[in-house]
Amino acid sequence: MGKLLLFLLFIINAIYSFFHPWFGVTIGYLFNILGPQYIWWWHFQGLRGFYLIATPTLAGFFFIFFRGLLNVDIIKNKRVFFAILYFLFVFLSYFWGPYVDIVNEWRFYEPYQVLVLMLKIFIFYLVGLLTISTSKKLRIFSFVLPLAALYLIYWANMQYLSGTFFLRLRGPRDIAGAGLYSDENNFAMLFVTSIPFLFYFGWYFKRWYLRLLFWLAIPFAWHAIFLTASRGGLLGAVLTSFLAGFRCPKKMVGIILIPIFFLAYFWQGGSVLKHRAETIKSYKYEPAAKTRLEAWEAGIRMVFSHPFTGVGLASFGQAFPDFSDKKPRLAHNTFIQIAAESGIFAVTSYILFMFFCCWHLYKCRDLFSVRSFEYYLCDATLVSLCGFLFCSLFLTLVFFEIQFYLAIIANTLVYLSRQKVRLSG
Repeated sequence: MGKLLLFLLFIINAIYSFFHPWFGVTIGYLFNILGPQYIWWWHFQGLRGFYLIATPTLAGFFFIFFRGLLNVDIIKNKRVFFAILYFLFVFLSYFWGPYVDIVNEWRFYEPYQVLVLMLKIFIFYLVGLLTISTSKKLRIFSFVLPLAALYLIYWANMQYLSGTFFLRLRGPRDIAGAGLYSDENNFAMLFVTSIPFLFYFGWYFKRWYLRLLFWLAIPFAWHAIFLTASRGGLLGAVLTSFLAGFRCPKKMVGIILIPIFFLAYFWQGGSVLKHRAETIKSYKYEPAAKTRLEAWEAGIRMVFSHPFTGVGLASFGQAFPDFSDKKPRLAHNTFIQIAAESGIFAVTSYILFMFFCCWHLYKCRDLFSVRSFEYYLCDATLVSLCGFLFCSLFLTLVFFEIQFYLAIIANTLVYLSRQKVRLSG
């Protein structure tokens, strides 16, 4: 019965997405962020869910493209330019990287599979940029992350109440143990990036029960981060809570937000996270932190040795033994990982891409009416991106698709704000 209903939903989505590809993009990002194939894996056995969503969406996209119905002006900006450059250099590093074809025991990822994954991310990002082009579409699209987070906040806290996890909580996984959030740090990042949306959307809602739903979810989201025992997630939660409070519509609420967070931490932080948090100050003597520093040192050596091409896409592990006598591992730093694997042009493009997303979001908020939906969405997206970028210093988040979801929102917001200025001028 469940699989039959699932097929029906896919068929309905295929028909609607062909004529309205922006809707397919919205469902696709919901699928990629929520990961229903890992939550209810028994219904998805034998199905390639994302491709059933993406195929009619792309068909509809090309249909309207050839009819000249796409607004290409929305991608004529620095943010998109540097994003395309970033992906270009990443793709080139697959063909030019000297370690791509090396097979050893430290080949953590299959480079070709990573190339396909990055190509999928890029195509869906580009389609999203071109189709999420109006205020109405943006409003619906922006609910993808908070709605996915609300369910996973519920899921995480139910694992705690049922006692079905040990030490550190990971996200939903299928029978083979695979999952979008099988790494505790990545699972924590979902909540770090979603908390600003819950906070600012709560300010926007006029109905008390919707405001209460979103705001009450925040302490449970904090608790979900505590359950992962992720130090990066903890630091990210502190930063996003501070920034959200700093840019709060009512300063008094913002001032008490940080004390409330620390009260929640001391009450429900758990012994595992508190023990791991104590090592942040003495990171030089903590094993996990020492291995990160070793990986960063090896990654920097890779950059100096191969500054333009990097060692190759998904080849950090293969190259590691030639640049360090320590045990190979991932960089645990998104920027070093990109620079080492794809070169200085790739990481520079990525940094400029993210910088302009954040800077333009910061500048465009006041162009919208105070307390309008777009006004709050600017702050939610900006704080979320800041939390993501901060955690990127400690985690490898190259494939974390929420960053491109946020970039689409940022691009549309900036475009709408400039359209608003042109119309009023």
